[in-house]
Amino acid sequence: MYRLLTLVALVTLLAALPAAARAQNPGQADLDMATELQLTAETLGELEKVIKLAESALEKGLDNEQTEFAKKMLAATYFQHANRHADSVFERSPPAPQWPLIRREALKDLAKARQYDPALPDIYLLEAKFQALPGGDKKAALEAADEAVRLLGGKDEPKQLAQAYLLRAELTDEVEKKLADFEAAVKADPKNVQALQGRALLYLQKGENEKAVAELKRLVDEDTDNAALMAVLADALTNLKKYDEALKYCDAVIQHAPRATLGYNLRARLKAIKDDVKGAIADLDEALAIDPKDVNALLMRSRLHAADGNDAKAKEDVDQALRLRPELPEAIITRSMIAARNEKWADAIADMQILLQTDPTNNEYRLRLATYLSGDKRPRKAIELLTTIIDGIGSDADKDELEVRAEALRSRGDALLSVGKHAEAVKDYEEALKLEPDDTHVLNNYAWVLATSPDDGVRNAARSIELGLKACELTKYEKAHILSTLAAGYAEKGDWENAVKWSSKAVELGGAEAEVSDQLRKELERYKEKKPWREKQEIEENTKPLGKAKSDLET
Repeated sequence: MYRLLTLVALVTLLAALPAAARAQNPGQADLDMATELQLTAETLGELEKVIKLAESALEKGLDNEQTEFAKKMLAATYFQHANRHADSVFERSPPAPQWPLIRREALKDLAKARQYDPALPDIYLLEAKFQALPGGDKKAALEAADEAVRLLGGKDEPKQLAQAYLLRAELTDEVEKKLADFEAAVKADPKNVQALQGRALLYLQKGENEKAVAELKRLVDEDTDNAALMAVLADALTNLKKYDEALKYCDAVIQHAPRATLGYNLRARLKAIKDDVKGAIADLDEALAIDPKDVNALLMRSRLHAADGNDAKAKEDVDQALRLRPELPEAIITRSMIAARNEKWADAIADMQILLQTDPTNNEYRLRLATYLSGDKRPRKAIELLTTIIDGIGSDADKDELEVRAEALRSRGDALLSVGKHAEAVKDYEEALKLEPDDTHVLNNYAWVLATSPDDGVRNAARSIELGLKACELTKYEKAHILSTLAAGYAEKGDWENAVKWSSKAVELGGAEAEVSDQLRKELERYKEKKPWREKQEIEENTKPLGKAKSDLET
């Protein structure tokens, strides 16, 4: 710690002062005792005695030089007193139960220390840490961190300056400011692992995975046994779709930490991405054998069981997760997904209502609720909810919000189609494509309505074929329903040869599902008769009252 930089030297100096000089300082005797005690003080009681003696010396009177010395010693001692209290809050796990009271007393000490020596950086660093705790004053914490950075910027204390930047980064919400502080911390102390890790994680948060991977690889090379770092690197490589390389690090995590669930969870995620559902479930079985209370593993396994068609096991896992964490949003979402998969729309809707009670403007929850409302044949209610989401996101929104807007436009377009409002659906699809030009769902549905709408003002064969071809190219001509859409576009144009050609291919690909195959065959027969396809859905709204969300989180 940066403190008491010259106390020892000053004690030596004091001993050499002539008696005449001491006589001019009535408080000198108290100051001498305080100084001697300060050098060996260890307990809180001893520190308090130092404070009492030094303040007594100031009251009795000291010359300018001794006054300055006494003030610096008081500032350092008050800081030491506060710092001893801090150990029971920051060094203990869990913290002392009475930590709010400890913080209050420590902040009083720090305020007094600041009065005696406002240039001591340690005071501001500790104040920022205390104020950053729950119930603290975040503004005061940031101001204290700012002052610590300012003071240390003028001193040759690079490691402590790096810590000040790191503390301020923790207190900052703005990503760019946070990144600037991490950069400054690394510049001050290039080998500071906390700063390097923080910067790498922030790169991940910003979606700059290449930068993150480069940083993490350097860190892993320097700390070859750090399983936590390997896990972060594996996750970053997964995000970059470098699956084989990511798998090597997952294996390394398991090798270095075989009794931890982290490596198995990461490898399960990778296997799921690669469509190895059974392999992913096997890894999660291993994780849950190590820790049956690993909620993340339970939820991932639940979703994989559902994808594998085993709804009973999926429900068993999500129920166990909810017993462990009754209010965990991810668990409630998973439960709603299982309900929706089984078309238990009332249960799925109720779960989203539960979550929206605690976070009414959460767009993820609102989008899911809109999907479930459409599934429950309540498209008009879904349209109303989706409009609220769309209207709440401006053109100057950030990337994540614009992605939400694109999804909401796509969903509203689909809902509008289901109630026969083709012109309005076309507008939504057009705007959605401006945000997500390669969205094959939008490309397909947009092309379909342009080819098949009974509304003459909506149909546009050329645009339908353009969109249909792009959707086919993006899906490598392997999706029957998209080939069917392309055929409908050619039929609208009157190009019966291509209409029959692509419709025939759609029938070949879609033969596995009887209902789909029947629809595709009807389309093909119509094109052979040189007749375009026309379609207009008008779903009758489900007017059955929605059940109220249960506050006890039980289905």
